[in-house]
Amino acid sequence: MPIKIKRKNGKVTRYKNAEYIPLFYFLPKSLLDKCGELPFQISRYPYELFTDWTQIELIESDQFALLMYDAFHYLVWDYMGLNVGREIYSGDHPAWKFSHAPSFWIKTMQDEGVLPPIESLVNDIEPTTFFSFVSDEYVDAVLKDIVPKTMERFGMNEILAVVKEYQCFEDFDYRYSQQKNDFKNSYYHKKTKHPMISLEAFQEDYKKNHDGAEWDKADDSIDLEGDTAAKVDVERFMATLSEKDRQILELRVEGYTYQEIADKVGYKTHSAVKKRIDKIGREFQEQTNTDIGFE
Repeated sequence: MPIKIKRKNGKVTRYKNAEYIPLFYFLPKSLLDKCGELPFQISRYPYELFTDWTQIELIESDQFALLMYDAFHYLVWDYMGLNVGREIYSGDHPAWKFSHAPSFWIKTMQDEGVLPPIESLVNDIEPTTFFSFVSDEYVDAVLKDIVPKTMERFGMNEILAVVKEYQCFEDFDYRYSQQKNDFKNSYYHKKTKHPMISLEAFQEDYKKNHDGAEWDKADDSIDLEGDTAAKVDVERFMATLSEKDRQILELRVEGYTYQEIADKVGYKTHSAVKKRIDKIGREFQEQTNTDIGFE
């Protein structure tokens, strides 16, 4: 149940971000030292967070929510078994999203008795109760236990396995990384069926094979009949697809990203879209006896 408070005008409404208060008191000082002034403007006396309007406004601010997202992401990332720096992946990557979702972790931490229920802070805390900073050693011990349990609880390991198998450019941050470069090289190696040559080399080769003719006009040998047959193959194949599969392909052709497609068709991750497109591509190859680069 959401925590509610009585406003100055007498209305009782939801206390925004109050669910993050127990987690805030779990964050070690060594981490909060890197997070600016806000963490040290918030009282370590939890009673004040429900009675002092200055404190309430701090908790309800967007800055506090962002603090909790980013700070906990920084805290749990190295315990998720990814073996890569947090700067490698983009915001579309499920691991990045999961680490930025405190509500998942709070549930497990409360069930395991690490965090108190928010209701206890509302109903049982005395004005003199003070929450001191927890030690780095305690946080380390808790995360070594809680992170694997939370990832198993929400099927995160299975999701990451699928993402790894069906990687796409959207998984990676815009900055250079060795992982991104390795994926790019692997991607183009799989997609390129013929060695890449320069335009000049292609034109020279064309002259040798066409009695010295320059490559500057339409080739009379183009197989228009074959092109027509290929178009018919595509139309027949599209007719066999479900409405959702056709929508996925049409959106991709229109230039939508995997994540944007996932949001539109109701998939949980962009990797699911990538996996679906790969499957459709392989089916097309089998039905038309063509090779368009799907393995």
